[in-house]
Amino acid sequence: MAEADHKILSTEIKLGSQYYFYMETQTALAVPDEDNCIVVYSSIQAPEYAESTISRCLGIPEHNVCVITRRVGGGFGGKAMKAIPVATACALAAYNLRRPVRMYMNRKTDMKTTGGRHPMEVTYNVGFKEDGKITALHLDILINAGIGTDISPIIPLFMVGAIKKYDWGAFSFDIKVCRTNHSSKSAMRGPGEVQGTFISEAVIEHVASVLSMDVDSVRSKNLHTFNSLDFFY
Repeated sequence: MAEADHKILSTEIKLGSQYYFYMETQTALAVPDEDNCIVVYSSIQAPEYAESTISRCLGIPEHNVCVITRRVGGGFGGKAMKAIPVATACALAAYNLRRPVRMYMNRKTDMKTTGGRHPMEVTYNVGFKEDGKITALHLDILINAGIGTDISPIIPLFMVGAIKKYDWGAFSFDIKVCRTNHSSKSAMRGPGEVQGTFISEAVIEHVASVLSMDVDSVRSKNLHTFNSLDFFY
């Protein structure tokens, strides 16, 4: 930051959440099978996670659980983890009643429980030269994870990977994943990468605006070289 000709300090960005709006809501059909087995038809994007969860819930080996995804009905990440509770509840009822059980959510319930994309509050400080070359960037990021863990702990990893698309010079960050009283947030179409890309471009455009330069010129000035790629990655 000391090498900078200009500085932009304590600028805030607020990123909201986003619901999936897939065509069909969460649904599952569980059918008890012979030899203490169960077959679950689920609209899940990650059937292996449902299999292990159902196994633990019912107290039976994983090889006694068969999870089949015939079609998702639209997912965008919303049926990766959030389909597990529906499939597991359905399996538990079918296992205890010894009869097929089907379950689906109406749209209102689905929107309340699914969560969506992670909201964030970002504060950044950036230093840059007269020609648009950025010499330092520091980010303070608060991620609203909601009430549960889900995939929230790995969101910072995806974000940093996306932010490092430019050579920021001296790059530092403080990212906190915050538990709140909101519904648990989950994966959605490039989780973390979308927010990281937005933050990167917002910083570049802010620098270009301050210097009254063409934004593509500032982008070009801060693209990675072989040496910076070796340093950043």
